[in-house]
Amino acid sequence: MKKNLIRFTCLALVLVMVGVVLASCGGPSGTYGDASGLVGVEYKFSGSKVSVTFGLAGFTKTVDGKFSMGKDSDGNRTITFTFEGSDASKYEGTHSYSSGKDDSGEYIKIDGVALYKKK
Repeated sequence: MKKNLIRFTCLALVLVMVGVVLASCGGPSGTYGDASGLVGVEYKFSGSKVSVTFGLAGFTKTVDGKFSMGKDSDGNRTITFTFEGSDASKYEGTHSYSSGKDDSGEYIKIDGVALYKKK
């Protein structure tokens, strides 16, 4: 009985550690930024897919693509976008990435630009 309890406890600890590691390495989830106003951009992340909505003077255009997380040669986090059309070529490729939380809420930074998570 005691042996089974120890096995169960060890298995539970391993599963918790794996979950924490995967969560810390994972990318963003949800919607960040704002495409309204004069000029704006909004990223909607779901799994490995991303939809980017560009806003300009009340008009919006959305492009769909995929993203992956990585690290550069210095160990800094990166995000790589691939899109199917040429409308988002400016946003395609590998960019610096960071995330955090402050008094304004949860945010991500892509190439140093902070985008706050929508509630």
